[in-house]
Amino acid sequence: MYSTSRVQERPCAGSFESLETKQYSDKAIAFHNYIGTNNNIRFVIALWNRTFAAQVTYSTGTGPHSVVAADVNGDSKLDLIVANSGSRNVGILLNNGDGTFATQITYSTGSVPISVGAPDVNGDNNPDIVVANQASDTVSVLLNNGNGTFATQVTYSTGSSPYSLVAADVNGDSKLDIIVANLVSNNVGVFLNNGDGTFATQVTYSAGNYPISVAAADVNGDRKLDIIVVNGNSRNVGVFLNNGNGTFATQVTYSTGTSPQSVVAADVNGDTKLDIIVANYVSNNVGVFLNNGDGTFATQVTYSTGTYPQSVIAADVNRDSKLDLIVANSGSDSVSVFLNIGNGMFATQVTYSTGSLPYSVAAVDVNGDRKLDIIVTNVNSNNVGILLAV
Repeated sequence: MYSTSRVQERPCAGSFESLETKQYSDKAIAFHNYIGTNNNIRFVIALWNRTFAAQVTYSTGTGPHSVVAADVNGDSKLDLIVANSGSRNVGILLNNGDGTFATQITYSTGSVPISVGAPDVNGDNNPDIVVANQASDTVSVLLNNGNGTFATQVTYSTGSSPYSLVAADVNGDSKLDIIVANLVSNNVGVFLNNGDGTFATQVTYSAGNYPISVAAADVNGDRKLDIIVVNGNSRNVGVFLNNGNGTFATQVTYSTGTSPQSVVAADVNGDTKLDIIVANYVSNNVGVFLNNGDGTFATQVTYSTGTYPQSVIAADVNRDSKLDLIVANSGSDSVSVFLNIGNGMFATQVTYSTGSLPYSVAAVDVNGDRKLDIIVTNVNSNNVGILLAV
């Protein structure tokens, strides 16, 4: 749902340069240069716009570092689950049905819960809670009682300083396993699901230095979920291809910017192949690695963000069937929205104010209007902000 206006047409070799994006009531106009050896071409691209209202905040515990949305009580409304790193708990904020949220209900975790997910690990069709406890070197699993309340945590030992986790079926048994990035151990740990919501001892795979964020995606089209991890101090992203049985090959790495902090896999250019997007914290940009079609990746193309981009996700915020990018800028107290202009390229960011030190971001429809809203954890403000799509 975009249109292009070609100012000049000549064959030439070169690269694209994003100039600016101007916002209007219903469209965003993106200006781009194609920089060639003998001439330049300027493209004007009209995108269907999506803007967001000022955030409405809800109190959490201390240091909310991670947020996920899931319908935990079966009312068809998406609730929020927040990892409160300084309070040693997770907070559940139930959706009132109109996109507002009740006061959080808390459940104890280990020390410094830093990353949270809401997969159904025991197959009862209710989302459970999994948490990486950075200072306890454990993962907590809190099973859903079936009514939106949760059982006491069961813990599993990880490596040193588990910082990020994701749930995915890596061995094809239709049970969700847990993958953890162990920050100080410099490895990723895979916990296979025993089939009843309990987990086997982790099996580890060597990563780079300081693996800080992990994702799971089928990058080579073999219908097996691979592991992707950003190695913060190695300045690279590692791809572990699935051997087909839930074990993984040695990582293949691709250079990122400085101090990559977050990774997501998404098809941003519409070729049905999953690409990789990384938030480069010190470089103040996001890097997009297009999939070559065989599970290898092209060199990153970068887009400027705010200061210290902490996390990145992909979501179609303007409903044009193209995945856009949303970034939490922890140093700028803002979130950035990059609209997809097609072919895996993005317009200049549009920013929205958050609380202090935005860290984790999600995009879901919380009020039932079929528009994706933005949820962000504000670590120093001790709250979660909701930016409704308008």
